[in-house]
Amino acid sequence: MSPVLSEILRSGFMINSTLRRRTHLVQSFSVVFLYWFYVFS
Repeated sequence: MSPVLSEILRSGFMINSTLRRRTHLVQSFSVVFLYWFYVFS
């Protein structure tokens, strides 16, 4: 398999998992944002 095709497949899998676990991603991002806001305020 060519490296370009494997890269496309891997990015597709990453996008798929991100879409499926979008709530988890947003939750962790909001926690990091709140922590950053607390530290730098």
